[in-house]
Amino acid sequence: MVIDRLKRMLCLVTLVSVFIAGTGIFCFAADSYPATVEDLSDNAYFPKVKEAIGKAKDSVYMMMYFVSFNAQSKNSPVNQLVDELIGAHKRGVKVRVILDQNIDFSAIRTGGGKWERESKNDSLFLYLKANGIDVYYDNLFMITHSKVIIIDEEIVILGSANWTMSSLRRNWEGSCLIRSKELAKKFLDNFSKITIDYEASILDEERRPPVLLSSYFMKNTSLGSRMVANNDQIAFNLYLLLLRNFDGNKEGRVDVDYKVFSQALGLEGRFSYISTRDNILRALVRLDEKYHLIIRVKRPPKSPYAILLDYPNKRPYILPQDEYCSIPDEYWKYGWNKKLSIRESYCYFICRCRGGAKRGNVWSDHIIGLSKDFNVSRDTIKRGMQALRALNIIEIDYAPYLPEENFRRRDASLFKLLRLYSPEVLEKEKERVRKIYGNKRFEEAEKYAKIVFKGNDIQVVEDIVKKTDEYGARQVKEAFETVSVKSIDNPKRSYRYVVGVLQKKAEETERD
Repeated sequence: MVIDRLKRMLCLVTLVSVFIAGTGIFCFAADSYPATVEDLSDNAYFPKVKEAIGKAKDSVYMMMYFVSFNAQSKNSPVNQLVDELIGAHKRGVKVRVILDQNIDFSAIRTGGGKWERESKNDSLFLYLKANGIDVYYDNLFMITHSKVIIIDEEIVILGSANWTMSSLRRNWEGSCLIRSKELAKKFLDNFSKITIDYEASILDEERRPPVLLSSYFMKNTSLGSRMVANNDQIAFNLYLLLLRNFDGNKEGRVDVDYKVFSQALGLEGRFSYISTRDNILRALVRLDEKYHLIIRVKRPPKSPYAILLDYPNKRPYILPQDEYCSIPDEYWKYGWNKKLSIRESYCYFICRCRGGAKRGNVWSDHIIGLSKDFNVSRDTIKRGMQALRALNIIEIDYAPYLPEENFRRRDASLFKLLRLYSPEVLEKEKERVRKIYGNKRFEEAEKYAKIVFKGNDIQVVEDIVKKTDEYGARQVKEAFETVSVKSIDNPKRSYRYVVGVLQKKAEETERD
């Protein structure tokens, strides 16, 4: 009796602690709901959860901090639970899973730490994706520490247990199964407020193949750099669109549809059909006669078609096998070809050439070196890279000046290539965060984020709101004022440095 009473008390403590000390998302008023509660502590968790998911009729929503999944361990309790999720999906149950990105916050050091993403949940993420389940990663800057499952909008399973062998077989974990439609609704409402990292949640194989742009185009003085110098945006974008539409035929032929191309180039609605057609036609002429990248073939009364040329030998175009930049389809899918200036697009392509195709690839160089390699002015490189930084397309870590050189020289800057994101999704996420925290708090956080070139990073904006709650509005304001006076190429003009300042100040306060 005493042991049973202790278990029930621990279950209640676990429930309250999840509400109050979990991720912060589930901190809500102490409302009362009619409910029946079943203790799932100790060895009761695995069989009951397996049974509950197996009996799900309509929906299963799961938030889980860590799942230690190995596809080879077919009979492990973890795999059995995962198989129940997949089984539910196959019989028509709506299954939606949010996993933590497992940030190693211990790696953050005062003034210079980095947000290092671990990969502990990647195996499960890939497995669920492969089996057609809606699975997502959470906000990079937030720990989704909850271990919560909501079934059929009535059953809530929560507690301390991750889905690991230790939790399911060896540890003593405190968990509960609660039947309450009111409580389930509250959890589902808050489930919808979790910030999703949509770009991290898309597999590379789910994306349309990238366009392979020859490095020769970027480095030859008569091609890409010449277009930049002439500010020939339409010809630049049109050529890339022709490459995107090339289907690999031996003739190098790409048909031109004025209406389709007008929409893809962002000309539709800005000019009349006749003006739009003439703009495209003149750009085709320049690509043929000025840049010698295509042969324009007339065929009145139909629209012309283009024969792409393989440079520098001018034979029919073939896909480059080496020395190329990989341009992701998101450049067109999300409309960045229309939003970026030719200078910004060119700098983005430079990053693709130097950084490669993989997300998070880091490379280093000086502005003067990039200017020489890609035959554009230093001002073009400097302004273009800064614009990409402000748009959260790249990150730049500037090296400090060297005192021993009388501050005349510095090491190369580090550039990090990020995923292209959907501006429409970003605006929806901003609106979501605005609704959660209020317009005033959101705008204040966004203003601070812009100081460190993160105004378009919703994860940083939301984290600043949380930092304000953690450290206080005055401390956050002072930290951003400290970095705001620094030049844009100062290595301390960064969000990591702001976090370091806040941490250091908090440590000093604790010591005092």
